[in-house]
Amino acid sequence: MFAPNAFATDFAQPLLLTAEQQAIVSSTASSIIVEALAGTGKTTTLACRAIQVLRQKPQAKVLVLTYSKAGVLAFEQKLRKLVQHVPGHLRVTTVERWSAQVMRQRDPQLQFVVDPLILRAQAKRAMEMLHTQQERQPDPALHMDYELDLQDFWQFNHIAKKSLLRSKWEDAGCSLAEFCEDLQLDYRLARLFMNYESLRTNHCGDVQYCAEGDCTYALATDSENQEFAFPSYDVVLMDEMHDLDEAALQVLRRLLQTSGAHFMGAGDFNQHIDAQALSIFEGQLQHLSDCLPQTTVRLPLTLTRRFGVQVAQAVNAWFGVGMQAHRLRHSHVDRLIYQDDADCIAQLLQAQQKIPQGTDETTAAALPRPSLHVILRHPHEACALEWAMYRQGRSVSLQGLQHFYLGREVALLLGLMYAHSTQALNWKADAPCLLSAEILEAFVDGALYYGKGQHFAQAAATADEDDVDADFSPIHHFQQTLQTRREAYQHTQKEMARQMHGHPLAIWNFLMDKAHLQGGSRNFAAFGQFLQLPQHYQADAAQLLQAADVWGLFNSTPMPHDEAQRMRYIVESFLHAIAGMSVAQVLADIEGMAQRGRKVQWQRKFYDFRLLTIEQAKGQEFDYVALPFLQPGRFPAPVPHDRAFLERNRLYVAMTRVRKRLWLLEHAQHPVQPFPTH
Repeated sequence: MFAPNAFATDFAQPLLLTAEQQAIVSSTASSIIVEALAGTGKTTTLACRAIQVLRQKPQAKVLVLTYSKAGVLAFEQKLRKLVQHVPGHLRVTTVERWSAQVMRQRDPQLQFVVDPLILRAQAKRAMEMLHTQQERQPDPALHMDYELDLQDFWQFNHIAKKSLLRSKWEDAGCSLAEFCEDLQLDYRLARLFMNYESLRTNHCGDVQYCAEGDCTYALATDSENQEFAFPSYDVVLMDEMHDLDEAALQVLRRLLQTSGAHFMGAGDFNQHIDAQALSIFEGQLQHLSDCLPQTTVRLPLTLTRRFGVQVAQAVNAWFGVGMQAHRLRHSHVDRLIYQDDADCIAQLLQAQQKIPQGTDETTAAALPRPSLHVILRHPHEACALEWAMYRQGRSVSLQGLQHFYLGREVALLLGLMYAHSTQALNWKADAPCLLSAEILEAFVDGALYYGKGQHFAQAAATADEDDVDADFSPIHHFQQTLQTRREAYQHTQKEMARQMHGHPLAIWNFLMDKAHLQGGSRNFAAFGQFLQLPQHYQADAAQLLQAADVWGLFNSTPMPHDEAQRMRYIVESFLHAIAGMSVAQVLADIEGMAQRGRKVQWQRKFYDFRLLTIEQAKGQEFDYVALPFLQPGRFPAPVPHDRAFLERNRLYVAMTRVRKRLWLLEHAQHPVQPFPTH
């Protein structure tokens, strides 16, 4: 006899549901939004609902939508824990993937583009159109006196489509300039967006290609094909509803209207970290309910099984979400206070030593300690952590982050410092380079990017559209041309790095080659001047870079604001890390880090630390988690007031990844304060 809250599975043991889960699975409401908290089993609850529907009506057509590909995998995993075979008429996919298939049914010839270089080429064409338009018909509201970076455009394009910006402008009944002024939007980016969208359609108004996000946007804004029937379903379920944006919401609304399907969606609306997603704040959940075609009830999931009371209490203290913990779950929270970054890192290293070692059940031998997962708000903070962990003999893995020495900026500085050292009297020309081929490849990339001022990804995107073959669409032509150029560039880069590693003088020759001073050069001359600095600077790496005017090597290269800020942060972190070290010490440490990483990976050993971003951590859970550098203005990061809830949510996501033990490292003078509740 099973307990009343037992959900039958195809395996030996039933699944025990909480009272909240049981109420949701057995609800008879035709439209439900589940307001879940972290670790409360929202995906499991939706999976149980799907199986129950099919048990009651075996031929029912069930569609399960998620917002991400990871969400699809997670849902399928939950299904496999409930049943041995998933029926074919239960379909799990993302909103964008489902929208793409609907678009393909309408137009079998529709092209889907994922290559960023092709998309960049289209954006550059849109920019050229904008310049031409301004020359032919000057617009006083359009300021063309500064360089427009494409990174800003892609961000605007992303936001505009998620928020249905064009539809809002058309509804406003004013000029685009007035609309942008009222909403404090960049008018030039808005004009560029309109041009880019016009390039995605032909002279008949038909869409020629779709990139990621375009299919959902197309269905959300398609008012001319309302008679085109969506596929019909009996039940529609949606996971990750906290990531839903306005465009996806309109697609969901129309799907439910046309099919009349019963609906259940679940999300932790404290977890959205995209500005366009729906939130617990400002009545957005009521807006979500109002957009659904049937009367919608909202049901809670507050009892977490991921962690115990201490973590739940810490979460409630900062976020006031009313989280409860299962009585059988146990966890521990360590609140640590640090004075400066060095103190914070030292306490982090000590925390890892407190993780208990496991024991092999068959041999009784001690196993390595499980990894301590360190979730970072800012990628550049990994530089100091990697270096400190290396000096303490610890191994480290990065997820969603790049080893700092493989970034083009730091690799460029390392290559310059090494080339400068080759002038020493005791330098041996036949010795292999201290820097690995992988680092040298990043060095070549950095030297060309900051030296000649034209990175391949920019140059390749300038394929001349005038030579498009009449038998090919422009997109197909770009795809062939850019792929060829990219492969050639990557091969050249790898070959140069290989030669430099075996023959280090090639680095000197590369930096001093006058051929590199031609064709849009900016900094290759500065690189040559760097190499002429006196040898006594080798005793202090930081002084060598200061004497070379390190910022002058980068600042003359135009780049988006966000990219320039990222570059400055990582270079500052590197300069701080090498303070007081000689060039020889820096290069030896870097090679030691790279070798240790390769060795641990080759031997498939456990890592002592795993550093990861919040975005990478989202949707995952770990036994041991540490959040360092907690300080208002750092983590949470400084943002405008209207975006403060995103920083709140990032911290909520990071805190709720833990299962067993959580370390919170707060600044002594500036601790984190409780966030306002909605």
